[in-house]
Amino acid sequence: MVKTDILTMAAKNLMRRKSRTVLTMLGVLIGTTSIVVMVSLGIGMMESQQKMYEQWGSLNEITVNQSYSYGDNDTKVVALNDEALEIFKQYEGVTAVIPMVRVSANGVKYGKEEGWLEVYGIDPASMEQKGIAVASGRLLEAGDQNAIVVGGMIGDSFYDPNTGWVYDEDETYEEYRQRIYDKSLGMLNKKVTAEFRNYETQKSKKVTFQVVGVTPVDSPNNYYAYAPLSVMQNIQKVTLTKEQRKDKNRDIYNEVTIVTEDVKYTKEICQSLRDSGYNCYSIAESLEGVEDSMQTVQLVLGGIGSITLLVAAIGIINTMVMSIYERTREIAIMKVIGATFNDIRMMFLAEAGLIGLLGGIFGLIFSYTLSFLLNKFAVGFMGGIGAEGSAISVIPWWLAVFAIVFSILIGLLAGVYPANRAVKLSPIEAMRNN
Repeated sequence: MVKTDILTMAAKNLMRRKSRTVLTMLGVLIGTTSIVVMVSLGIGMMESQQKMYEQWGSLNEITVNQSYSYGDNDTKVVALNDEALEIFKQYEGVTAVIPMVRVSANGVKYGKEEGWLEVYGIDPASMEQKGIAVASGRLLEAGDQNAIVVGGMIGDSFYDPNTGWVYDEDETYEEYRQRIYDKSLGMLNKKVTAEFRNYETQKSKKVTFQVVGVTPVDSPNNYYAYAPLSVMQNIQKVTLTKEQRKDKNRDIYNEVTIVTEDVKYTKEICQSLRDSGYNCYSIAESLEGVEDSMQTVQLVLGGIGSITLLVAAIGIINTMVMSIYERTREIAIMKVIGATFNDIRMMFLAEAGLIGLLGGIFGLIFSYTLSFLLNKFAVGFMGGIGAEGSAISVIPWWLAVFAIVFSILIGLLAGVYPANRAVKLSPIEAMRNN
């Protein structure tokens, strides 16, 4: 028999017993939906956690600080200097190395207000690679001298000496954040005068910056400010102590950000840096434990859904065995007119496979519907879990393909026993019993 004839006969046989086929297919539908929705919840939780970590910073960034490594006899300082930058650039997967200096200004004036300022010196060309963006104004540009970009919450660092800090007990956090952000936006194109002091010599240097940009309110480090690296390095020299000036192996940079092309390099490079004596931190490493936990959750949820599909497989076996008892005469005639054992086996396997395919397709459609409803109506009950606005059920393309293939496979496996039983049926006995 031609394979297309076998498929046609299988489809017609299923259509002759619509009620039984639909009920059997319903079991596969429920099983497929259980697996897909359960696993999608695990994926949703994982992506939500990842987005939450990404709000704290990029997963492709490593923050390197000065630390110590231990030799045979004495302690050696591993400095963050230009030589270290060249070493960092040699690591595989590194796309950018961004050095920064950090200087605190305790005496800062902005209009009638006073406060403090933590200023990072950064190369203007590296700001986008660092992930720094502005909600208003512009980023630093080559040639800027006393330009500065302030964080969206920097307004909280200033107060009016006549009134002190302003508090409102009835103010919600969102209202507080918006008020401070509006205050920060009000600093755009205004001048800020900062005093940087050397407490050993009591000498100080005053610098007047012009605010050229304000970062978004929810950006990382939104309580800090950014100025050109060359400007801040000159200011930093004013604050150095005599001992620091004599130290030839001192840190030139307070912090170095290494940007990688993929998160897999982030973890490897961070571990290598630690082995070399540097103190480094990456959000990707914090996410690693969460990934392991979420994968376990996905396996558990998928396993629970698989039990339902196993029950559906038993339903397919039962349906196919009952079909054999009802079609013994048909099977006998097929054998008499020349149908091979393989033809009969393929016909029953095709019927079981079609049940699995149809159940999988409708189960997948139902899964997408449930996922949509969960994300639309149930996300409110998930407050505080993961990132704000993230989906709690996510069905990637590979899960949809897996669901269809797995449903077909379950149908075929469930059809093996009935198919073999049909093959072993004796034509003479079958005709005699009918």
